[in-house]
Amino acid sequence: MEKSTTTLQFAKGETIIKQGFVASHILYIENGLVKLDVTNDSKLSTLKLLTNDSFVGIICSFACKNHDFSAIALEDTTIRMIDMDLFLSLIKENGEFALKLMRHMSQLTNDIMHRTSRLSRKNVEGSLAMILLEFKNIYRSTRFTLPITRIGLASIAGCSKESTINTLAKFHNDGIIHVKDKCITILKPENLDLIIKNG
Repeated sequence: MEKSTTTLQFAKGETIIKQGFVASHILYIENGLVKLDVTNDSKLSTLKLLTNDSFVGIICSFACKNHDFSAIALEDTTIRMIDMDLFLSLIKENGEFALKLMRHMSQLTNDIMHRTSRLSRKNVEGSLAMILLEFKNIYRSTRFTLPITRIGLASIAGCSKESTINTLAKFHNDGIIHVKDKCITILKPENLDLIIKNG
């Protein structure tokens, strides 16, 4: 299967998948950072941030012939494209592979459900605290450069741009984080955890 795949490079900000396009390949992130977006009733929502060694939207890939989501590279990203028919034949022929894939997809679905549920119940501070800790886990560091604008951060957190800017400033003034342009340093991650719990 690996010999039959194609590797593509996507620059930061480039669209990897456009919602509505035909699902002809399974996409796998070898290196980079990608966000999955869904547009419903003209409103954009970010479902998940994906990093190295992740399938792009695999839980939707077998549901219909067209992608029901879009995928945008937040950093320069390397994608391996696997032919859908080849992938399906492997599922049919290899029961162990199919079982592991089903478990993987179930875990992804569970993660997205819990993330969406938590975000929907949070105020602005709670939502933004969740997203900042997500980036901390992605970069495995308390210091990182946001790969998105304030508008992009607001979209991921499900808040307005103004609320996002004001909340970042509040976190900064309270000594929880240090903000300089797009560079974020999380000074008190335990405070963000407390904000998530109470917000």
